[in-house]
Amino acid sequence: MSTNQEEKVDPRITRTKRMFREALIALLQEKADPHKVTVQGLAHRAGLNRATFYLHYRDVEDLLEQLTKEVLDELARRMRPLTENGSMKDQSPLVSFLEQIYENAALFQVLMENKEFRHRLFVMLTEIVSVRRERRKPADPAKQVPIQIIAASSLGIVSWWIEEGTPYSPAYLADQINQMYRRK
Repeated sequence: MSTNQEEKVDPRITRTKRMFREALIALLQEKADPHKVTVQGLAHRAGLNRATFYLHYRDVEDLLEQLTKEVLDELARRMRPLTENGSMKDQSPLVSFLEQIYENAALFQVLMENKEFRHRLFVMLTEIVSVRRERRKPADPAKQVPIQIIAASSLGIVSWWIEEGTPYSPAYLADQINQMYRRK
């Protein structure tokens, strides 16, 4: 008997879900309104049938919610070691955050339309700024730009970066954001 506690997922299920996710992203990029995406259109785009869709999801909204949750959970998972104990000394949390977005730019472009998604990204950016500030131990905290302002403006920069097709590398963008808030 295996001691592995993780439940093994059938690779066909993984592939099917990936196909539906990719189809959803493509349709959302075309239509921009999630309410205009139908199960029939999604199944057709994925090259699968409606019955297969309903084996995994209640409706299009359920697929979008699951996709959003998975993306945010993965982003949080990647950030956790960086924000909890600073174990990656050669890479800042902001660079890691931006790399995840860069690797999934089309998906993030679609998900950024969701208010809850944007809020969760804002919370993550707030945590990154807080950790960075704590590590730097500023001499006069009263002269620091408030963490929420830095996080909000960084989210605006990230939104622009995604909309423009990620024209800069994650490391370059992180450096530019960091330079904006350095005190002389």
